[in-house]
Amino acid sequence: MPSEEKRIDKELLAPYFEHWETMRDKIEAFYNQKDQQAVGQMESAIKIYSELLKNGGKVIDDRKGKVVYTLLPLNGEERFEFVKDKISSHYAYIQLDALFTETKKKVARLSIQQK
Repeated sequence: MPSEEKRIDKELLAPYFEHWETMRDKIEAFYNQKDQQAVGQMESAIKIYSELLKNGGKVIDDRKGKVVYTLLPLNGEERFEFVKDKISSHYAYIQLDALFTETKKKVARLSIQQK
């Protein structure tokens, strides 16, 4: 199965990061107040991150021998699973924030490399 060669378009992916920026402070406040609304907001944020990954395309990881999302950062698969499994934990929010930050940097790097 050949890898999908897909150009990374920063402008196309920017709305996902902007949406996260509008949600993150609200989610953190809910966690700090031990408010259960944090879980609902995190579910929405997880969907946004999943869509971001899908829109970034996939490649074959020769080391793992499987198809992976192009935009996933180092250990991203395991870290994203942690976020989904521990959604009610404040640490899940911290991890998702880190994933968005690292993915944004990867988008910038890949978009420059493909020019």
